[in-house]
This record gives sequence, structure tokens and C-alpha cells, in this order.
Amino acid sequence: MSEAAQKTLVDALGFQPGVTLRTYGMRRSGNHAIINWLLRNAADGSVFFNNCVVGRPARRTWRSLEVNNKWVNVEEGSPITPLTSVAGDGALVVVSYEDFSPDPEEGFGGITRDLDTENVTHEVLLYRNFMNWAASLLRKLQSNEAYDTLVCLRIMMSSLDKYREMLELVANAKAIGAVPVNYDRWIARPLYRERVLQALGLPLKDNSLGKVQRYGGGSSFQKDAVRAEELNADQRWLEMANDGSFQIILLAASQDEALLALLRQLMPKDADLLANYVEQAQFPYIVQAGES
Repeated sequence: MSEAAQKTLVDALGFQPGVTLRTYGMRRSGNHAIINWLLRNAADGSVFFNNCVVGRPARRTWRSLEVNNKWVNVEEGSPITPLTSVAGDGALVVVSYEDFSPDPEEGFGGITRDLDTENVTHEVLLYRNFMNWAASLLRKLQSNEAYDTLVCLRIMMSSLDKYREMLELVANAKAIGAVPVNYDRWIARPLYRERVLQALGLPLKDNSLGKVQRYGGGSSFQKDAVRAEELNADQRWLEMANDGSFQIILLAASQDEALLALLRQLMPKDADLLANYVEQAQFPYIVQAGES
């Protein structure tokens, strides 16, 4: 079938999918670790379209493509069918989006131009507890030599808005028909991982954390880690606690009442850490004119 004739993602795949998942998650939220685990638990083969462009066809706009857990190369403009068809009927298909939260009022329609909502088995929301997410993203930004402190802070402040929007979806996941997956719980609790697989209609074949994924440069903190069990992913905020930029971000977050309300509902320990942050912060006292 020619590229012009491939009007839907299923046409381009060359097989009839079993479970089709569409995932959404902020950067540094464990997206690729969780997706790799889902792929390892596919009933048959698998195809993964990584970081697609919102509103455009997934078959053309992925950042990378995996078939049966292996990266594949496709020449620009070439059909993907010869590579993806080997996954076979019943294969798991995952289409992912990063730093994007669907509008809860508009639903999930129109996000993937060549994939109708009724052909998506589950919409999956991937999120991470606030303190560790903020620490990990900031450390990742700081590793970029092109970014000075102010650039990092501008990106982080914009990301706070996107993070809050994601939590709004998570808080209403049942009402909008989505399945939320928390990275911190996923790392720590094998039973939690089992229940996620059940919710997504996938068999339990491999409940390990797997290898550290190299998407986005791998871990922001432990570049040499190979197995995910080696990571201290639940302690990132402690490693950044004395970083001046991180403290500014926490101070800003502590003043966002909508964010705090969501944290109290979804991750109360993080909410408690932020609740009294202004009182804990050490501001210099400015002497006013006339004061002795």
C-alpha cells in the first residue's frame, strides 16, 4: 500500500492491533520506563510511536519508532508497513505524547489525526510526584550548557502550568475515561504494577522495572545506571534540596493554590512539604528609610 493510500494508522501498520494505548506525560515523569514495561508485557508483538506531534498523523510524526522492543530506522517519506507488519495481528500499539495534556472539555478527539478515539483501547496518563519531578526536570535543564539560570527558571515556571494541567486530568481520570499511572508508586510497588496491567487488559509477563531507558539522555542523576533498580528515583528532591533554583521553584509552587489543592488530593506528602515553604524560606530583611 502506498503512503498516499495509508489514511489511518491501522492501514500503515499492516496488521490489526490488539490493545492500542495512547499515553500522555510530562518530561522526566518516567514515561519511557513505564512504556517499555508495557511493551514487555504485550500479549504478542508491539509497536511504539514515541513522542508524536499533536493534531498530526502518528504514522508520520513520531520522534522514534520501536517494533517488538527494538528501534527501527525508516527513510523519510517511506511507508512504515514493511517494518511494522512483522508485529502481527493482536500486537500492542502505543502512541505517546510528551508535555501535552488533553483539554478535559474537548476530550481526546483530534489528537491523533490518523487514529480515531474509538480505536484507542485506553488513554493513559503518566505522572510523577511533584517534588521528584521538579528536581529531575531542573537537573536535566541545568545539564544543558546553552541554558543559564534564568532560562532554566523560565522553562520550569512554564512547566509548572503544564504539570498542574496534567494533575487536573489525573484527578478526573475516571470521569474522562482515562487510566492514571503514578511513576513513584510504579517503581515501589509490584502489586501496583500488576493492577495497572489488569486495568489496561495486558497479561503479566515481566513485572521487573527493566533497564534504564536512554530516551532523553537517560537518568538526570545517574548516567551510568543500567538497571532501573539501581536508580534512587524517589529521592531526587533531597539531592536538589540546597539548589538555589530548586528553592525558587518550590517557593513559586507553594503559592499556587490550585496546584496545592491537587497535591493534597493526589500526593499529600508533597503538599505537606510545600505548605509552609514561605515560612521556611530565608529572605533578606530590607531596611526601610527612617528605620534605625
